[in-house]
Amino acid sequence: MNLNRKQADDTTLRDHLESVYRQTDIMDPQLVPVECPSCILYLWEYFCELSGGRQMSEAGPGPISYREIKAWSDMTGNALAPWEVETVKRIDAVYLKLAYAQRKK
Repeated sequence: MNLNRKQADDTTLRDHLESVYRQTDIMDPQLVPVECPSCILYLWEYFCELSGGRQMSEAGPGPISYREIKAWSDMTGNALAPWEVETVKRIDAVYLKLAYAQRKK
């Protein structure tokens, strides 16, 4: 379920669940953060480094390009396997989807 989707009262399910948590100290399982598996945590860290240098425009953040990944890889010495590049790109796609959904609010 999308916790950030607007409800009939123009607030999100996340807002409702967080309000219940503040009032009762009972956290709904949907609010429990998901841990990043340690075996791929480094890819999250690479994404964060790359994301910090992404191009921005009035429309919002731009995607991380293969060219930017290659330049970052050359500069840092972090050579990525093709599956690692694709994983970073997939993380970026989710980031962009959420970023643009936030802008529509």
